[in-house]
Amino acid sequence: MPTLLIQGNFDQANQLLQQLLVADLPLDCVIMPNTTDDTPRYQPLVVASALCPQLTIRVGTTADYGQATWLVVLDRDSAEAPVNERVADLRLLMNRIVENGFGGQLIFCGQQDEILTYFAWKFSGFPRQQIWGLGTYPLARLITARLAERLHVGHSMVQATVVGTASEPIVAWSRTYIGPTPLLMYLANADAKFGADDLSKMGTWLAREAGEKQVTLRFLALIHLLQAAVTSQPIIATVTHVYPEELGFAAAAPVLVAKTGVKDLMPLALSEDEQQDYAARAAELRETIQAIENQQTEGK
Repeated sequence: MPTLLIQGNFDQANQLLQQLLVADLPLDCVIMPNTTDDTPRYQPLVVASALCPQLTIRVGTTADYGQATWLVVLDRDSAEAPVNERVADLRLLMNRIVENGFGGQLIFCGQQDEILTYFAWKFSGFPRQQIWGLGTYPLARLITARLAERLHVGHSMVQATVVGTASEPIVAWSRTYIGPTPLLMYLANADAKFGADDLSKMGTWLAREAGEKQVTLRFLALIHLLQAAVTSQPIIATVTHVYPEELGFAAAAPVLVAKTGVKDLMPLALSEDEQQDYAARAAELRETIQAIENQQTEGK
């Protein structure tokens, strides 16, 4: 049975475990408490997992790192912390898991996963295909549901593409499809009661939702990806992944997500405006990464 390690603050870990209990995937869930004081707080979930035909929950030790299929990294603290502090905490975590023989996939499910994904790759020396974050995939699922509702079609008929970062998503309307038909062509139909103004409003709505923490939405997306992995049905998803080294950043764009990691696909062809927005977001990420690296150098 695949082993899923969960590391992060109690509130988020507790919520994720409750959602996993409902999903009852064939997983050995191992919680790695932030502090020893948290350990007894997980006992009710450990007991409840006895009712699951497939899922088990237990509290782990450092020896479990070497057996893990996935390590899900949540926000370390409930309160927001400066990004440089998050990166410093991340370095300690990377040292610990490397020392204990971790060889699975790292999945970042908290805030600023584009920064943490990049530095986890830098600190660990793991292949970049082994490290990824949820990115804009939860938001892509959200706008897929909204489009399906507005256009009166099934969810499976909508293929929405959202790229960039979870906090500043870019909806790629030019690469969004209703069945085999590009969305923009679909809306050109005289019978369509949905137009460009509606797309603009929907983009504004999604940006507003992206400004919230959306913890439940993220965990639903994670469980969907895990379910696909354990049933050997890889998904093309806009998760955060590290771009080739010469590009120097991590961001969300479509890749193949499988049990063995993420696999690059052909570069996404965006419209001119979308490409400009994406290039601007990439430049901002490189600047943030450079600033953090400069702080690390000055701190030595």
